[in-house]
Amino acid sequence: MQQPEGTNTPAQVGVEAGTQDDARAIRALWAEMARGWAAGDAALFAASFAEDCDFTTVRGDKPFGRAGVAAGHDALFQGPYAGTVLDARVVAVRFLRPDLATVEAESTVTAPDGQPLATTHALAVVERTAQRHWLISAFHNMIPAPRPVQQAPDSKDSTVDEPTAARPRLRHLAIVARDPEKLAEFYSSVFAMELFHRDPDGSCFLSDGYLSLALIKHQLDGETPVGFNHFGFHIEDTAATTEALVAAGTPKPAERFTNRPFAEYRAMDPEGNWFDLSEHGFGGPRPPSDSTGS
Repeated sequence: MQQPEGTNTPAQVGVEAGTQDDARAIRALWAEMARGWAAGDAALFAASFAEDCDFTTVRGDKPFGRAGVAAGHDALFQGPYAGTVLDARVVAVRFLRPDLATVEAESTVTAPDGQPLATTHALAVVERTAQRHWLISAFHNMIPAPRPVQQAPDSKDSTVDEPTAARPRLRHLAIVARDPEKLAEFYSSVFAMELFHRDPDGSCFLSDGYLSLALIKHQLDGETPVGFNHFGFHIEDTAATTEALVAAGTPKPAERFTNRPFAEYRAMDPEGNWFDLSEHGFGGPRPPSDSTGS
């Protein structure tokens, strides 16, 4: 269908609606946030946000408005993020109207010793006010998960445990740990899990490409007990895994004498958290063959 004269397609609106000055002003909002973060000045950090902005943290918390953003970050600057630096990068700006745009941004928080603590991605909506100032009206932050590791198909794994589009798979488990860093090293060395995030309080987050494992720092003044029930690993070689576990100083896995068709062995990590080991997977037995052929 031919466009009437004087109209733009949506793509053209995104290109033409905002000026270069507008784009620079929008990027300056993130630069101002970084300056406020480096100075430990929550009010300066929050100045980039509208008074009634919607803000969602990586944990799903929703402090309301500029005042809520300032209060939440003041607690961070006075506590676990004291002395840290924020590297905020605007990846893309898309103008929906001359006074409205979406922004994709990435940020990295670095500890005083230069160690990266966290990398986050955010999608934001920015608006130009009547005074022609740009402010963030909505901001949703997130921690990106590692991409799944691509593995070659294995015929022995083609059971009902195989992921399907119709059935969701568990992808996250959590353990409350006294020493998350030590446990993170354990799971990285024995099971090749990837550490992709650290919280300033010492909590560590790992992934095998499909499932994320949170090792949450135990708080002495909290009510949450240390540990978790159990979880399971689908392994390829029981003997090799047993050797690695024993070398890491943990007891030899014990065979499970049950009529269950999976989770053949049970083992424990250095803090006594139980987990299952299985070469067959955790999806249950294959359907029995039908000798009638019907």
